[in-house]
Amino acid sequence: MKLTFKIVTTLVCILFAAYHIYLFVLPSVTVINNSKSVVESARVNLPSSGLDFGPINAGSKNTIYYALEQSDGVYQYQFKIESGLVLSGKCGYVTNNEVHKRVVLLVKENQVSCQSST
Repeated sequence: MKLTFKIVTTLVCILFAAYHIYLFVLPSVTVINNSKSVVESARVNLPSSGLDFGPINAGSKNTIYYALEQSDGVYQYQFKIESGLVLSGKCGYVTNNEVHKRVVLLVKENQVSCQSST
Protein backbone atom coordinates (compact mmCIF):
# COMPACT_ATOMS: atom_id res chain seq x y z
CA MET A 1 0.00 0.00 0.00
CA LYS A 2 2.79 2.43 0.89
CA LEU A 3 4.68 1.58 -2.30
CA THR A 4 1.60 2.23 -4.43
CA PHE A 5 1.08 5.59 -2.72
CA LYS A 6 4.72 6.56 -3.34
CA ILE A 7 4.49 5.57 -7.00
CA VAL A 8 1.25 7.50 -7.57
CA THR A 9 2.59 10.54 -5.72
CA THR A 10 5.81 10.48 -7.75
CA LEU A 11 3.89 10.20 -11.03
CA VAL A 12 1.60 13.09 -10.10
CA CYS A 13 4.63 15.25 -9.22
CA ILE A 14 6.37 14.36 -12.48
CA LEU A 15 3.26 15.17 -14.53
CA PHE A 16 2.78 18.46 -12.66
CA ALA A 17 6.40 19.47 -13.31
CA ALA A 18 6.24 18.40 -16.97
CA TYR A 19 3.09 20.48 -17.53
CA HIS A 20 4.67 23.60 -16.04
CA ILE A 21 7.90 23.12 -18.00
CA TYR A 22 5.82 22.73 -21.16
CA LEU A 23 4.00 26.03 -20.48
CA PHE A 24 7.30 27.73 -19.63
CA VAL A 25 8.80 26.76 -22.98
CA LEU A 26 5.81 27.71 -25.17
CA PRO A 27 5.51 31.32 -26.40
CA SER A 28 2.37 33.22 -25.47
CA VAL A 29 0.31 36.30 -26.23
CA THR A 30 -1.54 38.11 -23.44
CA VAL A 31 -4.23 40.71 -24.06
CA ILE A 32 -4.90 43.08 -21.16
CA ASN A 33 -8.00 45.26 -21.33
CA ASN A 34 -7.20 48.46 -19.43
CA SER A 35 -10.07 50.36 -21.02
CA LYS A 36 -13.43 51.08 -19.41
CA SER A 37 -15.22 49.18 -22.19
CA VAL A 38 -15.63 45.51 -22.97
CA VAL A 39 -13.51 44.19 -25.83
CA GLU A 40 -16.21 42.24 -27.67
CA SER A 41 -13.79 40.44 -29.95
CA ALA A 42 -10.02 40.06 -29.70
CA ARG A 43 -7.99 38.34 -32.40
CA VAL A 44 -4.24 38.14 -32.96
CA ASN A 45 -2.98 36.60 -36.19
CA LEU A 46 0.45 34.99 -36.39
CA PRO A 47 2.12 34.04 -39.67
CA SER A 48 1.17 30.36 -39.25
CA SER A 49 -1.91 30.52 -37.03
CA GLY A 50 -4.50 32.73 -35.40
CA LEU A 51 -5.45 33.28 -31.76
CA ASP A 52 -9.05 34.11 -30.87
CA PHE A 53 -9.32 35.51 -27.36
CA GLY A 54 -13.08 36.07 -27.45
CA PRO A 55 -14.58 38.85 -25.32
CA ILE A 56 -12.45 40.44 -22.58
CA ASN A 57 -14.14 42.43 -19.83
CA ALA A 58 -12.82 45.81 -18.67
CA GLY A 59 -9.88 45.28 -16.31
CA SER A 60 -9.43 41.63 -17.34
CA LYS A 61 -6.82 39.73 -19.31
CA ASN A 62 -6.49 36.54 -21.31
CA THR A 63 -3.40 34.54 -22.28
CA ILE A 64 -3.05 32.02 -25.08
CA TYR A 65 0.01 29.84 -25.69
CA TYR A 66 0.90 28.99 -29.28
CA ALA A 67 3.05 26.49 -31.16
CA LEU A 68 6.82 26.98 -31.38
CA GLU A 69 6.80 26.26 -35.10
CA GLN A 70 5.88 29.54 -36.82
CA SER A 71 6.83 31.24 -40.05
CA ASP A 72 8.63 34.56 -39.71
CA GLY A 73 6.35 37.59 -39.64
CA VAL A 74 4.51 40.03 -37.39
CA TYR A 75 1.69 39.89 -34.85
CA GLN A 76 -1.45 41.40 -36.40
CA TYR A 77 -4.21 42.33 -33.98
CA GLN A 78 -7.83 43.38 -34.27
CA PHE A 79 -9.95 44.38 -31.28
CA LYS A 80 -13.64 45.28 -31.52
CA ILE A 81 -14.71 47.50 -28.64
CA GLU A 82 -18.36 47.59 -27.45
CA SER A 83 -18.66 51.23 -28.59
CA GLY A 84 -18.19 50.04 -32.19
CA LEU A 85 -14.56 51.13 -32.40
CA VAL A 86 -12.16 48.72 -34.11
CA LEU A 87 -8.48 48.87 -33.16
CA SER A 88 -6.18 47.06 -35.56
CA GLY A 89 -2.50 47.08 -36.37
CA LYS A 90 0.78 45.21 -36.26
CA CYS A 91 3.43 44.88 -33.61
CA GLY A 92 6.35 42.71 -32.66
CA TYR A 93 8.02 40.04 -34.73
CA VAL A 94 7.50 36.28 -34.76
CA THR A 95 10.30 33.86 -35.60
CA ASN A 96 10.45 30.08 -35.58
CA ASN A 97 11.16 28.29 -32.27
CA GLU A 98 11.22 31.29 -29.93
CA VAL A 99 11.29 29.57 -26.56
CA HIS A 100 9.49 31.38 -23.69
CA LYS A 101 8.65 34.49 -25.74
CA ARG A 102 6.00 36.63 -24.09
CA VAL A 103 4.03 39.28 -25.96
CA VAL A 104 1.62 41.58 -24.11
CA LEU A 105 -0.95 43.71 -25.94
CA LEU A 106 -2.34 46.44 -23.70
CA VAL A 107 -5.70 47.84 -24.83
CA LYS A 108 -6.41 51.38 -23.61
CA GLU A 109 -9.35 53.61 -24.53
CA ASN A 110 -8.38 54.34 -28.16
CA GLN A 111 -5.01 52.68 -28.62
CA VAL A 112 -3.05 49.47 -28.27
CA SER A 113 0.53 49.18 -27.04
CA CYS A 114 2.74 46.15 -27.43
CA GLN A 115 5.53 44.75 -25.24
CA SER A 116 7.56 41.61 -25.80
CA SER A 117 10.19 39.69 -23.89
CA THR A 118 12.09 36.47 -24.46
